[in-house]
Amino acid sequence: MRQRPKRQRIRRKFEPISLPKEVNKGWSMDFLSDWVMSSDKKSVRIINIMDETSRRALWTEAHQSISAKKLTDVLDKVLDYRGKPDYIRCDNGPEFISKKLAAWAQKHDIELKFIQPGKPTQNAFIERLNKTLRTECLNLSWFHSLEELNEEIQNWFQHYNFNRPHQSLGNISLYDFERTMLDV
Repeated sequence: MRQRPKRQRIRRKFEPISLPKEVNKGWSMDFLSDWVMSSDKKSVRIINIMDETSRRALWTEAHQSISAKKLTDVLDKVLDYRGKPDYIRCDNGPEFISKKLAAWAQKHDIELKFIQPGKPTQNAFIERLNKTLRTECLNLSWFHSLEELNEEIQNWFQHYNFNRPHQSLGNISLYDFERTMLDV
C-alpha cells in the first residue's frame, strides 16, 4: 500500500510578546460574558479595553450583543479622550477579525495584533482584568437590568483605576502608577 506524503505546513516564527515602555502605545481588548436576571435571563457581553503599559482600564461597557460596528464606535470614544495607540492586541473572536474592525484600524493607522489561537496568556493583562472584574464586581450581585449592570461596572471601573491598590505595583493605584510613568 502506498503511503501518502505528509502535508507541508507553513512554518511560523513566534516571537516573544514585548510590551511598550510608554503609556498609550499599546492597548489590549477582550470580551467577558455574564447574565442579567430580568424576567427572562439574558446573556450580556462586556467589552474591556486597557493600556498594556500602565494596566489602566480604559473602557468597560455591557451590551446585549456587540457587533463590529458597536465595537468601532466604542474605540472611537476611547480615541477621543485617550489618543491613538500604535497597536491593539486581541484574540481571534469574530468581532475582532471582522473586516469592519480591520478597515477602522487601517483608517486610524493602528496595527491589530492577534494572539495565537488557544494562547490566552499572550493577552494576560486583559485576561487578569476580566478575572478581577468578575470576582470583585460581577460575582457579588445579581443584576436585574442592563442599566443596573453598567452602573455597577462603571463604579467598579472608577475604583479599579483610582483607588484600588495593586500588589504588583507596590500597592499603589493604577492612576498613581501611570502618573509616575508620565513624570519620568
